[in-house]
Amino acid sequence: MNMTGPTTTPHGPRRRILALVPPLVALSLALTACSQGGPAAEPTQQETTVQSATPPPSPSSGAPEPTPAPSAPATGPTTAPTRPATGPAVSRTNARLTISFKQDATAEPVQYVLECVDGTPGPASTLPNAEAACARLREVGAQFFTARPNKDVICTQQYGGPQTASITGDIDGTSVVAAFALTDGCEISRWDRVKDILGTPGAQ
Repeated sequence: MNMTGPTTTPHGPRRRILALVPPLVALSLALTACSQGGPAAEPTQQETTVQSATPPPSPSSGAPEPTPAPSAPATGPTTAPTRPATGPAVSRTNARLTISFKQDATAEPVQYVLECVDGTPGPASTLPNAEAACARLREVGAQFFTARPNKDVICTQQYGGPQTASITGDIDGTSVVAAFALTDGCEISRWDRVKDILGTPGAQ
């Protein structure tokens, strides 16, 4: 008769450990997958609302398009006010002159009066062609008769005749006393400048 002790099952605990291995492996794999980046979590409702409110970027560049500045209202061309055209101011000469002529040194002088009122002959004028004389007087002015001769000017030595003339009186408030002769080129030119008043030499 054989004596045996109680029967033991040595494989019971080992089987339990082996049964726990697959779930542990699966859990380990799942944790590894999460650490390496698993599927993206779905956005919450608040994140979806913010994303939908943000305008999409321009297809040409990432920067948003600039807002155009408001254009100024169109206006017609502005024109400066035109001023009426005015011509040059016309001098109106007032003068009363006594003009004396001598054909030569021994001849009796011949005198005339030239009166200009606002540039036109006055009633006291006795000078022939008084209208042209007043126009010439307006052109040369009183300074022509009061100017002193320039001693530095060389005059041609030519003789124009024995005639002489003198002018005395008032031109626009300026007293004038002037003498004229034909003794050289400068004097002849000076006489010709006012020949509408003095007349052509030798014609008196």
